[in-house]
Amino acid sequence: MQWGTTLRNAWLDLIETTIGTSMKIRLLTGDAPANCAASETGTLICQITCPSNYFNPASGGIMAKTGSWTGTASATGVIGYARFLDSAGSVVHGQAVVSKAISLLTSASTPANSITLTFTDTAGVDVGAAVRGTGIQPGTTVLAITSTTVTISIASTGGVSSGARITFGDTSGDTFLNVIDITSIGQPIVVDEFSMIAPGA
Repeated sequence: MQWGTTLRNAWLDLIETTIGTSMKIRLLTGDAPANCAASETGTLICQITCPSNYFNPASGGIMAKTGSWTGTASATGVIGYARFLDSAGSVVHGQAVVSKAISLLTSASTPANSITLTFTDTAGVDVGAAVRGTGIQPGTTVLAITSTTVTISIASTGGVSSGARITFGDTSGDTFLNVIDITSIGQPIVVDEFSMIAPGA
């Protein structure tokens, strides 16, 4: 089934309309409950209160976060899932499995058949991490890192454009954080990137 871009954008924009302003995100340990109506399980690591307007208007069937999504840890543990609630924290509108990954934007283009990606900063990228993104071949991993470059294991046959979003790490979750093992109370937790793609492209 395929849907037009106007309808796909409308579906995405309905998410913020339905949840309302200042969505809350609860980050918890363990496995997600069976569904959004089920009781919360695990230890609450952090609750983030998003800005009043927290998503940009959908475009091209994609909707991305806007503003700062940050909080501080109130407990320690490994974050396993997130729940998305209204501003009162009384209605769970969504939940997602969380895995450890980081997304960076390239700061220069990578020519075809090259193994070097360039960024303004590579903090958070680990040797051996899986690499995904437009122009990246399946099975690619990180071989080496400098402060501004990442050497990958499989050459990009088509090249990678400047400004492309590249993800490093475990992308098996529904959403990602660059740190999920929280070791101290008061530790800052930041959602750097969050986007949603409507079905039916």
